Amino acid sequence: MIFTLKSYSDLGRCSYATLKESFDSEKDEIYLKDVKVEINKLEDLFPFLWQATAIGFYDNKEHKSVCKFYSDKPWWHNDYDKSIEECDKEIQKLNKKIVKGGVKDKTIERWKQTIDFTEKHKSSLINLIERLDNELEEQKLKLIKENTNEH
Repeated sequence: MIFTLKSYSDLGRCSYATLKESFDSEKDEIYLKDVKVEINKLEDLFPFLWQATAIGFYDNKEHKSVCKFYSDKPWWHNDYDKSIEECDKEIQKLNKKIVKGGVKDKTIERWKQTIDFTEKHKSSLINLIERLDNELEEQKLKLIKENTNEH
């Protein structure tokens, strides 16, 4: 089955489908953690369109492409989810130090400033992810519409 990707947008980073105008389930193979993924409908393809391929190659003799992925999350989750977790750890660590006490007021004030900065950074990342997730849903609807109209 061939799916058109003409209305696709990579949402800010070159991804698997950035340079593709279509996906052909007979000529394009996708593997997730070394297990072949069957693409029987457009929605099966969605977890892979918005991320970079870990390993990919094109066979000029058989005219097939093979791409391997190690995640089924879009690129922004792969990039920023871990950063949000790190922010939480840093905030917890500094709060424990403040509660423990025994240091100069200047040091506590510096830790509080770091917590404030880290919370703002975390909030920015969460907002970015939320915006991209919303844009992703809009992109999916466009692709579904595009492929429904062509059949």
